[in-house]
Amino acid sequence: MIYRLACFFLFLTTPLSVTAAWFSGSDALTSAHQRLLEGDTAASFDAMVEAWQQVKNDTEDSHLAELLSLAINEDCGRSLSTLSLPSWLQSVVVRRETVQTPNRVYYQFSLYGSSKQGIGNVSFAAWPDRSLVQVDLPKDKANDFKLEIEGLSRAVKSGLYKLELTSLSGEVWSSWIIVSQPEPIQKISWKDSRSWRISPPTDLKGTCPRPFLSMNLYRQDSDDLAPIWSEEKDKNLPTSLPVLDVTDGQYWLTVALIERRWQGAILFEEVQRIGRAIDLPDIDLRTLSP
Repeated sequence: MIYRLACFFLFLTTPLSVTAAWFSGSDALTSAHQRLLEGDTAASFDAMVEAWQQVKNDTEDSHLAELLSLAINEDCGRSLSTLSLPSWLQSVVVRRETVQTPNRVYYQFSLYGSSKQGIGNVSFAAWPDRSLVQVDLPKDKANDFKLEIEGLSRAVKSGLYKLELTSLSGEVWSSWIIVSQPEPIQKISWKDSRSWRISPPTDLKGTCPRPFLSMNLYRQDSDDLAPIWSEEKDKNLPTSLPVLDVTDGQYWLTVALIERRWQGAILFEEVQRIGRAIDLPDIDLRTLSP
């Protein structure tokens, strides 16, 4: 009911010339808005997909992004799509990440998945035909795949995308995906080398899991990419590094704030990560612990 009221508020605060266009015709944008007001989230999403294929200006783009955000309120996006995963595909995760270090800010985009049968090919493209990922997976990565686009100069923007997975036996599963607007505010930032600030959530959707924190410590002088220490917290999020029993040396510390939602069976992760080099232990860490 809350999301319907919010949608109605969006209708009331939209310029009359635009709302008149929404309800005077039978175009996809009109249908997306009407279906959402009626509570048919899946039908609204289908209409959004059609509308994204027809977007002609920034105003329509903005309204579609707002409608998607309102639709997610129903159940954190689980009812956006009735398309289920096939029996040979156990999970699919889409992750968009902002990484902030003392020297630069960059962006990453990742696709994760697991399949007992095995995945042979992964394709992810922006409408209408701009390919972002087109990969034939080696057999040792076919059951648990992880594809990353690193070092992007900007976040993958909102819009319509198509994900297609092909199993090792040749079965194809595909889904339209609408990516929401990138988060404009950096919610986590360094306070000093061992502590950080986390902004209180301002638009947390009650149907979504609470944001959680992922902390990882890596050796600087090692080729091993695995962290030597990691911890995740979803309650009472810490804002400083705890006391760690590690040898003297240089380390790389990363702290990520992760928010999750769904599009039907597909899990979306929005990640804001901060990272920096630190020396341990050069002071008494207990003085910095909560």
